[in-house]
Amino acid sequence: MASAFPESQVVPKLESPQRLPPPVPPDDIAGEIPVTEYGRRLRLPAAIPGAEAAQIRLPPHDADPEFKNHIIDRLFPNLPRMWPLKLPKPTAERPAMTLNGLQDLALQYNPQLIQARANVQSMAGDAIQAGTHPNPMFGYESDTVGSSLNRDYQGLYFSQNIITANKLGLARRVANVDLMNAELTLRKTRLQVLAQVKAAYFAVLVAQENVLVSDALVRFMEQVFQIQRSRIKNEAAAFEPAQLRGLADLARAQLILAQNSYVAAWKTLAARLGLAQMPPAALRGSANMPVPVVTYEAAQRRMLSIHPDILIGRNMQSRARYALKLEQVRPIPDVFLYGTFQKDFTAPGAHTTSYNTQVGVPIPIFNRNRGNIISAQGDLGQAEQQLRRAQMELTEQLANTFSQYETNRFQLQMYVDHVLPDYARAYRGVYERHTNEPERVGFEDVILVQQNLASMVTLYIAALNGQWSAVADLTYLMQVEDFDELGRVGGGQQLPAPEPVPPPRAEPRQPPARQGGPR
Repeated sequence: MASAFPESQVVPKLESPQRLPPPVPPDDIAGEIPVTEYGRRLRLPAAIPGAEAAQIRLPPHDADPEFKNHIIDRLFPNLPRMWPLKLPKPTAERPAMTLNGLQDLALQYNPQLIQARANVQSMAGDAIQAGTHPNPMFGYESDTVGSSLNRDYQGLYFSQNIITANKLGLARRVANVDLMNAELTLRKTRLQVLAQVKAAYFAVLVAQENVLVSDALVRFMEQVFQIQRSRIKNEAAAFEPAQLRGLADLARAQLILAQNSYVAAWKTLAARLGLAQMPPAALRGSANMPVPVVTYEAAQRRMLSIHPDILIGRNMQSRARYALKLEQVRPIPDVFLYGTFQKDFTAPGAHTTSYNTQVGVPIPIFNRNRGNIISAQGDLGQAEQQLRRAQMELTEQLANTFSQYETNRFQLQMYVDHVLPDYARAYRGVYERHTNEPERVGFEDVILVQQNLASMVTLYIAALNGQWSAVADLTYLMQVEDFDELGRVGGGQQLPAPEPVPPPRAEPRQPPARQGGPR
């Protein structure tokens, strides 16, 4: 089958299809650290990947600049180019798809919903059939054939079973409860599918955001690496660009993960629509849109009042009572009625008409349906606890979902308002002070704050994904179809758009005491 993604978008790759070998420093600038007591104790174990890499030693500071730059370029070549993932953009022929449009597709093509609708039809047929009387039987009958060489009786007969004790009515009531539960299951499946589509829709939006953020981090890390590579030609140490190149490679690996996550998120969305081969399209919306506020009390109150599992639990009690009553009246005999009308051909010239009738009932001596009655009593005992069980399970789901919702919503607000802006300011400040005052702010401080900034971005994306996943789960538990309704019945208010954080007041720059030399 053809893939939903063009080949150039399935797995983003580096420019070169083969793994690039690490640069090998020339013999005249590579060597081992002198073996000392601390050197032996701090030597990297050979089992650690990369431990066999040779120590980098640059030419002396006063070496020929052309030779020195040539060696540095060999040790720290440009990073290979990456193929970007082309995110779909809206066009006149194919505009951006809305969440409502995606949900309409799921309502039409999702196989779970199609099965649930067919199950309602099946239960409706069972309910009709359960209360139908048995058909009468008509036929031909010949009696006393060959008896004493006489002629026989020829005629017609009919028979009918007459169901007593309202057994058909009770069976119809049991089947009608099954039909009502099938309709509730259809409603539950509908909202469950819509919640899955919502979760997949926002997963795609978050994946898009992750691709854009990861791509920006890659470009940022590469720029910092290029700056530090140029600095070692003057005063920086050789290990500094090596560390930054490692961070740049980690950022590129994160971008590959983000791109593949987007591909997987779209395929998941297409599968939940029931259109697994649907090609990627632009989506209208943003992962950073405001989130409706929901209180736990309002969510629990609505969930326990209208959730299909609660209503099915109540219906199961009625069904079990009807089923028990039906098993209790089954030993009451049904009436069997039989009659025949015949022509008498046994005597010459008689040709009289005769009839026979039979009325009978089975006598419940051996089979009094005791086992089925006991089983139905056990089913009633289970059904009486079904409602409580549904309440407990739904409450547990709501507690976990609401915890995820509140945690990620709070964390995301903190990341957007404080954490990410603060780490961005911290990085700029640390790098600037390291450039101007290297004797006070070491390069390890730059590495640390850069790693922290990248980690905070990763946590921000995780919180964004967790928040929308929890919101989608809340729509299912609270049985709502759209986010506007979720905000109305959730007992809270819509989150206002965050106000922009004013930039900090610029501090007067102090001239550096002195520029550091080779380190």
